[in-house]
This record gives sequence, C-alpha cells and structure tokens, in this order.
Amino acid sequence: MPVLKDYLASDLAIFMSPDEFAELHDIDGHQVVAVVDRDVLRDRARLSDRREGVYVGEIMVFVRSSDLPDRPIKGQHVRLDGELYLVTGCAGNAGMLEITMEANEA
Repeated sequence: MPVLKDYLASDLAIFMSPDEFAELHDIDGHQVVAVVDRDVLRDRARLSDRREGVYVGEIMVFVRSSDLPDRPIKGQHVRLDGELYLVTGCAGNAGMLEITMEANEA
C-alpha cells in the first residue's frame, strides 16, 4: 500500500519534469532542472526598496536538493543563468529546495 512519501515523490517527479513545469537552468555552473518563478514575488515588490528607478527584484527557484552540491544559505551570492542574485532564504521540504533570491533591477 502506497504511503504519503510515495505520493510526494511521484508529484515531485511531475513538477520537476521538463515536459511539465521545469526547465534546464545553470545555477553556479551546475546544469539542473528547476522551476524559476519570476512573477510571484515581483507582484509584491517592496515600495521601500525603490530608489531613483532601481528596485529589488525577487525570484523563487524550486530545485531538487539532490541536484545541487550544497544547499544555498542566506546572504550567499548565486549565479542563475549568468545573472548574479543574493539568496534571501532557502527552505527544504520533501527533497525540494525553495530558494528565494533578489537582485537590483532598473
């Protein structure tokens, strides 16, 4: 009889499938399948971070924890597809990392 862990693994495989939601991305020189969400956090950009046309743009990256050699930590700089970001948070759950990153944008 399947247990919850089996269902979660199945759902993770679908979510991280390049045929469904995920795409190949370069994270610090590692080619990984990930889901990059640029819209969720962009909609709630902090007004206090705006300065003369520059604001902090935030993104969320979902990646299998096993696909990265090390778990990113808050304050670490990470290159995603050649663009430099600052990690503002990283949560892990059921084999998946949810990495929140920000960069100054104009």
